[in-house]
Amino acid sequence: MLILFIIIISVAFLVFQFWFADVKNVPSDFLRARQEASLVASEIVAISGQSTNNLSQIAQFDKEGKYTEALILVSQELERNKEARDKAIRLSVQLETMAKNLSAISPASAGQIALEAIASETSLISKLIDYNDDLTKLLQVLQEKFLGRNGGDKISELIAKINDDVKVINELNIKFNDVMKDFDNS
Repeated sequence: MLILFIIIISVAFLVFQFWFADVKNVPSDFLRARQEASLVASEIVAISGQSTNNLSQIAQFDKEGKYTEALILVSQELERNKEARDKAIRLSVQLETMAKNLSAISPASAGQIALEAIASETSLISKLIDYNDDLTKLLQVLQEKFLGRNGGDKISELIAKINDDVKVINELNIKFNDVMKDFDNS
């Protein structure tokens, strides 16, 4: 009888451990911030993609000698660049909220996965700052060229850097989304 009782208790303990021990607990603030971070990061990727397309159009206008059209597009890109910076600030606020809630995530392994995702998006913000700086430099060089103040010597170098920045931004956003899928499945 005692052996049967011990077996029943042991089985009950194992069942409890299996079903309830690794129940994931994620604070609602983390989940809201995650949703917003994903949305904002997607918007940033879209802006950088549109900028890449517009840079091609600016180059085409340059080749055709359509400097007025090119200047208009350069001005629009300067505004888009400001919009991307504002979104980066919004993203950083969401990442901060996510980071503040990491310690409340259980199991700890899920928190580690979330930390990896946050690190990826933080790298995205860093790369976005590089991108914004490079884009601002390029747009200023183009503006000077179209106004006849310089020859635009660094244009192709800056465009190559911007294209590299956009590629890394896209890769980091994909990594964030992939890691968050791992988080969901943990």
